Amino acid sequence: MKAWEVSPFTTEAAAGKLNFASEVRIADCTLRDGEQQAGIVLTAEDKVEIARALDRLGVYEIEAGMPTSSKEDRTAVEAIAGAGLRAKVSALARARRDDIDEVAACGAWGVRLSLPISNIQRLNKLHLDDAQYLKLALEMTAYAKERGLVCIFSPYDTTRCDLAFLKQVLGELGRQGTVDRVRLVDTTGCATPHVVRYLVAEMKQAADIPIEVHCHNDFGLAVANTIAGAEAGAEYLSVTVNGVGERAGNASLEETVLALKLLYGVEVGIHTEQLYQTSQLVEERTGIALQAHKAVVGRGAFAHESGMVVAGLLKEPFTAECYIPELVGQKRRVVLGKKSGAASVEAKLREIGLDATNEQVQRMLEAVKLEAIRTKHPLDNQQFAAIASSILDASGIVKLT
Repeated sequence: MKAWEVSPFTTEAAAGKLNFASEVRIADCTLRDGEQQAGIVLTAEDKVEIARALDRLGVYEIEAGMPTSSKEDRTAVEAIAGAGLRAKVSALARARRDDIDEVAACGAWGVRLSLPISNIQRLNKLHLDDAQYLKLALEMTAYAKERGLVCIFSPYDTTRCDLAFLKQVLGELGRQGTVDRVRLVDTTGCATPHVVRYLVAEMKQAADIPIEVHCHNDFGLAVANTIAGAEAGAEYLSVTVNGVGERAGNASLEETVLALKLLYGVEVGIHTEQLYQTSQLVEERTGIALQAHKAVVGRGAFAHESGMVVAGLLKEPFTAECYIPELVGQKRRVVLGKKSGAASVEAKLREIGLDATNEQVQRMLEAVKLEAIRTKHPLDNQQFAAIASSILDASGIVKLT
C-alpha cells in the first residue's frame, strides 16, 4: 500500500542543485543541547531511558551530555557509554585538557570540542585573538586524538564568524589531521537556508573534513537550514527530539528525518514508525508540552474537523494528507466540532456502533455544532454518543450496526 503522495515537481525543481553526501547520518543532541532549554531537568535515569529509545530509533550518534557540568551529567554519560548501544556516544568538552580527560574517563567514543569562533563570542568570552585561537584549536584537537577519542570540532557561532579566518582554521586542522568532523553551528538561529548552503560549500573547499550542521530555531528555520546543509553535502545533521533546545529550540529530529525521507528520498537509518513513541517519552521526561499542531508528532497532526476535508478524506486519505499517520506511529482522528459535516457524523456513528437516518444525522450535526460553539471545544466520543442516543431514543429507533 502506498504510504505517501508528495509533490511531483520535487525532482524537476531540484535538478542540478542538490549535492547530498553518499551517506547522511543523524547525531542526536536531545540529551545535551535539548536539556539546555530553560526549565528542563533530566536525571541520569531519564537520560539513559531516552538514550535507549534513540538507539532503538536508529540514530547514528548520541551526544550524551557534558561530564563537567554536574555529577549527574557525568553519571549519565558513563552509563550511556557503557550501555552497549549500537549508537556512537559522544560528549561535549571545552577546549581544556581536564575537560577532554573527563570525556575519555567516561568511556565515550568521541569528544565534541566546543570553541566559539565568531569575534563577538571569543573576544567577549575567551579573550582570544586569531593566533591564540588557532594555537588552542590545534593543541586541543591533537590532545583529544592522543586520548583515543574521535574529535568533533565545534567552532560555534559559525554563521557569524569571519569566513576567511574560519577557512584558515579548517585548513590548518585538515593539514594536521587532528579533526574527524567539524560542526557548522548557527548558535543564535540567525542564518537562512542559502547562508547554510553557502557556508557548507565554503567549508568543504577549505578542508576535506566531514561537516555536521547544528541549527537553532529562533526564526523557525532550523529544520529548513539543516536540510539546506544536507543539500550542500553535510554528512551529519545535529537535531533534537521535539526540537527542544535553548531559547526557541533546535532542529526537530522528526521533521528533518521525515522531510529527507519523503521529499528528497534520502534515508538516514531512522525507524520512522517509532517517532511518535519517542516524542512522547521526551515530552514526558522534559515536561515540555508540544503544541497540538506540531508537525509529524503533534496530537493534532492527523486530526480532521472540516466537513469538506473529512468527506474527501474518507474516500481518499491523500486528499487531506501527504503521508499516512502509521508511517510515524500516529493514528488518524475525525474530530466533531463547529466545522464538521454530515460525513463526519456518519463516520463517528460507525465508530461507536450506531446507525441513523439522514434526517437524524442532520439533527445530530446541528446539536454537535451548537455544543462546540457553546463550549469552544470539539466533542469527544462520549459527548457525541449522548447526543446521538438522545436523538435516536426520541425517534424510537436505536439501531446497532
